[in-house]
Amino acid sequence: MMSVELYLSFVAITTVLLLSPGPSVILSINNGVKYGSKFASVGVMGNVVAFQILMVLSATGLGAVLATSSEFFIVLKMIGAMYLIYLGFKLWLASVPQSINENSSKQKQKSLFSLFKEAFLITISNPKALVFVSALLPQFINTNHALLPQMMLLSITTAVIHFTIYQSYAVLSSKVKHKLESAKNRSVFNKISGVTFLSFGVALGVSENKI
Repeated sequence: MMSVELYLSFVAITTVLLLSPGPSVILSINNGVKYGSKFASVGVMGNVVAFQILMVLSATGLGAVLATSSEFFIVLKMIGAMYLIYLGFKLWLASVPQSINENSSKQKQKSLFSLFKEAFLITISNPKALVFVSALLPQFINTNHALLPQMMLLSITTAVIHFTIYQSYAVLSSKVKHKLESAKNRSVFNKISGVTFLSFGVALGVSENKI
């Protein structure tokens, strides 16, 4: 089985990775501000589920195929980039309610499935995440022991760290919700979020390296 030292190294690397600002982190913050931490947790679960799927795919060897196939990687990369750009335009063009009550009413209209789907698609459509996971996992897998128990341990650990960090972002951002009481501030927040997603999308689209 995995040594304690190796396991703690995995925990540290995973924590640093998930703490790093990225599209999924920005979405968690955005959802926390707009819908509160309880509803934002549904989006966080979307991120977690998608990342777990990437871990399974990496174990099947798809990540290795992606790393060696430039055409396949480019196609998936462009899909991910276009989705981020779409979210950016969506936030930029979003209408801004004139009152808090109207804002709360419109927020409730967004289904839990929509929150889950947005977060899930952001993570699952990022080919770099799959390549990174595929490069990381073999460093912590002992081929002399059964694969399944090791993968379960790493998957559960990743899921717990993932949910804890992203939900913390959502909770902290929900605390500043009162700062967006005015329509002007909410409009500025939407524009900033939109530009951020657009920037991530463009950066992913024009990037050359796979990891």
